[in-house]
Amino acid sequence: MESKTDMGERIVNFLLNGERELSDPVLIEWLNESDVHKKTFSRYRKIWDESEYYREISLFDAGAAWEKIDGTNRKRARAGRRLRSLCYAISGAAASVLAVFALSLAGLFGEHAISVGMRADYGSRSDITLPDGSTVKLNSGSEIAYSYDSRGKVREVTFQGEGFFDVAKSDRPFVVKTANGPEVKVLGTSFNLQAYADDRTIRTSLVKGYVELAYENEKLRMRAGDIVVFDRDTHKLRRTDGVLSHSYGWLENKLYMDDMSLTDVCRHLERWYDVDIHLPAGLGENIHYNGIIREETISDVLDALSRLSNVDYHVKGKSISITPK
Repeated sequence: MESKTDMGERIVNFLLNGERELSDPVLIEWLNESDVHKKTFSRYRKIWDESEYYREISLFDAGAAWEKIDGTNRKRARAGRRLRSLCYAISGAAASVLAVFALSLAGLFGEHAISVGMRADYGSRSDITLPDGSTVKLNSGSEIAYSYDSRGKVREVTFQGEGFFDVAKSDRPFVVKTANGPEVKVLGTSFNLQAYADDRTIRTSLVKGYVELAYENEKLRMRAGDIVVFDRDTHKLRRTDGVLSHSYGWLENKLYMDDMSLTDVCRHLERWYDVDIHLPAGLGENIHYNGIIREETISDVLDALSRLSNVDYHVKGKSISITPK
């Protein structure tokens, strides 16, 4: 007997080929075994029909995306616009894919939802184009999962890390959920969101449009140019001053240090270069920097920090120790 996954693959092949009548004898026999199988097959058809909403999106290179994810599915990548509309394009060789277009009996799709996701490992960055046409640039150590519920008509994202969102306009709300932090609700806008799980704060920087931040009973509406910080300790939202473009300097491989402590600088470097940096107690908070770090080699950056302050460093593989001179 074929496994559920194998049978799911047969159903996908049938849908991709656009056949009017069933010709696969194994699939026909499976359908005749029980009403449960027939209902499952109908559910697959329904998901396929509901994908019509995404068919008009032409931003995806389905072939490239599919080959990076699963070489065994290359033939399906040429199956036409409907398949392209359910895939997403990825860039960045070091990106790690969490999930993409799966139709299986125990698979990623619920009866009314479409989901995709991606992770950018430490030391790498990547881009993702979501099924609704929105794009997100992911900084190192970031994860995103997107789902669209056709019943609730809500585009929902769970996110941790740092990303620059360019949300496609739609009458369907776009909601970003962060761990132990606020929801970001938008219809169409561009913003940078820094929400690493190990950071004490979550920072939202709005480039254009409007967004609403909501946490429990507190709501705050942002306008273009606003920077809002959420404190995970106090659970409070507050506007803060700052240069907006500095928030997303990482898009140009720059780190703007605006009175930034050595501790915070090292946290950024750990994510950028996938290293572990060790500081003696008290040293990291006593040293602050102003200026710009341009992403080069980790040794170049550490040399610059050493010249700017009274510290030295020692490298052993991926482990770096910073000590006073």
